[in-house]
Amino acid sequence: MNSFKRLFVCIKSQIDHVADEFENHEAVAGAAIEDLRALASKTRLHLHRVGKMTEHYQKQLLVQQEQARLWSERAIKARQDDEQKALQCVKRLRDTQRQIAALEQQYQDSSAQETKIRDDLNAIQEQLQILKNKKEILSARQNRTSVQETLLNRRGTPLQEARSIFERWEDFVVSSEFDMPDQIETDRFAGAFEQEEDELALKMMLDELTGLDRSADKP
Repeated sequence: MNSFKRLFVCIKSQIDHVADEFENHEAVAGAAIEDLRALASKTRLHLHRVGKMTEHYQKQLLVQQEQARLWSERAIKARQDDEQKALQCVKRLRDTQRQIAALEQQYQDSSAQETKIRDDLNAIQEQLQILKNKKEILSARQNRTSVQETLLNRRGTPLQEARSIFERWEDFVVSSEFDMPDQIETDRFAGAFEQEEDELALKMMLDELTGLDRSADKP
């Protein structure tokens, strides 16, 4: 391989790689499927037309076969009375037989073409179904790959953005908690009175209990 050819192969490889990177494979595959579906539609229309032609040849063939039978009977019947008339019937019979032979050939050709077109249509429809299923499978696989790349990527992804939002929210809440003023200290002076009052109440209860006990001891 000369240097020019190697350079060409290298450049082509790079171009193909770039094309693969930027090509929307799902869209391209969808377009290819649409083209195949259009081909199936045209083939179906062609099959319909050829089918009508085959049906026409078949009907004409039946008509000419019936004419051949009639001219044959007429020739046999006319020969008893008028041989010239019988010969004219035979001539008509011969012309009819020629038409029958031509129609049989046309009918066979049309039938063969119809069979081929039907086989082509079946092949197209089968391939179309295969490609549709494959497109769905590849699309699902590509979507799963994209999701995995999103989950693994740590910058600029929806997942990372969501995490950042909650982290910033948590930071704000924690900062707000630290910025709140300390709990108001209890008034020590008032607390001392409350403590004395509580102790006095306890002593009064004790005196009351003691008094009850003493009254119970008296005769």
